[in-house]
Amino acid sequence: MTTPTTRSTSHYERYAGAAPENYERHFVPAIGEPVARRLLESARLRPGERVLDVACGTGIVTRLAAAAVGPGGSVAGLDANPGMLAVARTASGPAPIDWHQGPAEQLPLAEQTFDAVVCSMGLQFFSDRQGALGEMHRVLAPGGRVVLCTPGPTPPLFEAIDEALVAHAGPGASMFVHAVFSISDPDEVRNLLVAAGFEGVAVETDRARLRVAPPADFFWQYVRSTPLDAVMADLGEAGRAALEREVVERCGPFVDGDGTVLEPGLVIATARRPGTGRPSAPRR
Repeated sequence: MTTPTTRSTSHYERYAGAAPENYERHFVPAIGEPVARRLLESARLRPGERVLDVACGTGIVTRLAAAAVGPGGSVAGLDANPGMLAVARTASGPAPIDWHQGPAEQLPLAEQTFDAVVCSMGLQFFSDRQGALGEMHRVLAPGGRVVLCTPGPTPPLFEAIDEALVAHAGPGASMFVHAVFSISDPDEVRNLLVAAGFEGVAVETDRARLRVAPPADFFWQYVRSTPLDAVMADLGEAGRAALEREVVERCGPFVDGDGTVLEPGLVIATARRPGTGRPSAPRR
């Protein structure tokens, strides 16, 4: 027989730990890496190229880019979060990657020093999206390309999670979910790139089919990897248990065997900086 104490216990403590470590452990394998590989399909990186990964997080795109350009190329990763960068440095092992801390809106990098700039699921979080794209334009060599990926619209699984968050923690708790999927209009992405001075803009939509953990586990893995964790700490154990029960109930339609199916839409855009040629740059 289940006791009241057992019924009030959630999976919350199971995923305790610093958000960057949780992000790398849970979010990257299930979501970050599959989306990164789709982004890099469009980027078509070549051996010897110089690549910048903006909003690199714990560095999954950066690491894959380093493998693609090989020892003759160079790769840099930039993020505003020092905790994410610390994990990125550890996760990259001996890979020769340059890591930089700073905002996308003010890149601490020289002009015209990269052949490609990539950004996976980061544009939606920038306080000045136009300014960030202008900075990407500035650091690209003439003829260099930018490749962006943003998720959206909000997939049904996250709509269900959002409804549970609002019911138990108030509308403010779902602000992060809304922010994640806030750029899903291809025309908006195209207009931002054109306004930043890019040409040859091409925008396509795609859909990923991802298999994540069962609802309770996936919910807390996600929460513990994001700013949502600060909100959950204030709910108390009973409140978190009630929230978890509603998440599990609402996410029931997306359960498939021992996992949950997540199918986010993706907006993938490519564009280039006008001009031809590649200015010389020092090799490491």
